[in-house]
Amino acid sequence: MKKAWNKNNITYTMVGENHPKGLKRNFSNLVEDLSDVQIQSFGKILSDLSDEVFTKAALTSTNDFIVD
Repeated sequence: MKKAWNKNNITYTMVGENHPKGLKRNFSNLVEDLSDVQIQSFGKILSDLSDEVFTKAALTSTNDFIVD
């Protein structure tokens, strides 16, 4: 059986005055090897644009398992 990477999705949780319990922002079809720095840097960009605080990121990776 072969394992093949398919895609990455990420959900950023942002908290602000209008969203005290958090607002989730989803992004799909990301590159395979995301670094901590890339995830944190994009969270900062979202914070700067929205005036909300980036509190959490949840990365979901999808792999295919192909029978030989």
